[in-house]
Amino acid sequence: MARLVLVPFALVLLIVGAILAPTPIPFGIPMVALALFILIGTSKTALRLVRRTRRRWDWLDDALAALEQKSEGTVARTFKRSRPTRHKRKPKVC
Repeated sequence: MARLVLVPFALVLLIVGAILAPTPIPFGIPMVALALFILIGTSKTALRLVRRTRRRWDWLDDALAALEQKSEGTVARTFKRSRPTRHKRKPKVC
């Protein structure tokens, strides 16, 4: 029941935060972080999407890693769950 309320709320926060992020006073950045926290905690699909996005974009991975270090408890654990798995690539043999 809580997921039915939290997921749409988090999506609205994410959209509004993305719109407000480039403003001179960036109120959108904490809103995006809160939305990601809620989505990662409630949706496996969102967790996979955030992992894939962190793997693709290093700047986002660095920002969320910094957020993990600055936060404590449940917030840090939730963002640590979204860390991408790093696969070692095998060298190509020609």
